[in-house]
Amino acid sequence: KISKMAEAEDYRLKAKKAMTRGIFSKPDPISAANFYKRAADAYKQCGENRLERLHRIASGDCQLGQDAYATAAAEYTRAAELAESTEDETLPRKRQECHKLHLDAANAWSQMGERGRAAESTMKAAFGLIMGEDCKQQMNDKALKSVEEAIESFLGDPLNRKRNYRRTGVSAYAAGPSSEPTQQSLELAKQNIITDSYAHETLFKAGTELIKRRHYESALYAHGAGTAALEHEGYATVSLSRAYVSEAILLLAMGDAVAASADFQKVHLQRTAYLSSRECALEEDLIRACDAMDWEALEEARARTGPHRAALANLDPSLRELVGEIRVSGRAKKEKKEVAPTKNAAPAVVAKKPSPPMKPAEEVMQDTDDGFAEMDDIMNQMGLNDDDDNDDDSDDDIDLT
Repeated sequence: KISKMAEAEDYRLKAKKAMTRGIFSKPDPISAANFYKRAADAYKQCGENRLERLHRIASGDCQLGQDAYATAAAEYTRAAELAESTEDETLPRKRQECHKLHLDAANAWSQMGERGRAAESTMKAAFGLIMGEDCKQQMNDKALKSVEEAIESFLGDPLNRKRNYRRTGVSAYAAGPSSEPTQQSLELAKQNIITDSYAHETLFKAGTELIKRRHYESALYAHGAGTAALEHEGYATVSLSRAYVSEAILLLAMGDAVAASADFQKVHLQRTAYLSSRECALEEDLIRACDAMDWEALEEARARTGPHRAALANLDPSLRELVGEIRVSGRAKKEKKEVAPTKNAAPAVVAKKPSPPMKPAEEVMQDTDDGFAEMDDIMNQMGLNDDDDNDDDSDDDIDLT
């Protein structure tokens, strides 16, 4: 390790000398970038993550200045990975460094013309802002805005049918306050759509993370972008069928059965290949049960042993969990489980209501006598008093002759 540290220090000094301006020499960024990279590799073998990260950044800066965009992007991405795994920095500092380094990599890819890799780096930068958080904790506004901007870098809002579910920011293609896209914005969005292989998978993964954090509107926005990307390819695949049923599940989870039914009839059923898919049958039964507010039909449609178990098994686990939380009316909510008391838990003490003060014996007797007197008066008024001495019992005799 000592020899490697000495070798890395030697490379660092050579890189510093290469960037020094002399009387008969000028800075040489290409040589400096090469020496910085060698120093970073030597520090990597020594296990010095912090020094390796610093020299990766220096190498990336030199490479970027010489238009070596691919090498610069690779160095920035490696530095971001090191910033994420380091234990020497605080969590907020790690998030900011990871976010900035991935954005630098995205900038390098963009200048090279690799829009697909640039969009992927932008997505990594957005999720770097919530690094280390609980997967079920909601995002802050800054992180959510970054994620939605990264989603639009894959597919412009004019091509996304779910653009109205975007929660933060304004579309880069917006020409004015109106939310309706113009013909010019549609053409521009078609030119900038990411057509790389498996680009839609990144969007669906972002939607999954948003579902876990209960951002259903933003998750639907991400799934809408992924669906539009699949439709742009022009192939009817299993992935497209899953995308359609995922949109319906999110709409039902938001309590909007009307929008789910409209999408099912006007968009999903227009795909001939989708009519015979298992996802179509699942979507139809879920929407029908919510429209009719039939709880039993909803339970049957999403039962694990029901007719749609195969379609449910092919969904993402977060979507399967969300199907179980759909209600016939209202927004999906996770049911709270009752926590069983532990053996060592202290029994709950129930506060007893104070008993009313006892009355004296004389007052009790007086109240009793008054009650009997009142009952006697009522009986006398009705002619039912049995104590009347003048009562003639002759009416009770029956003449049998």
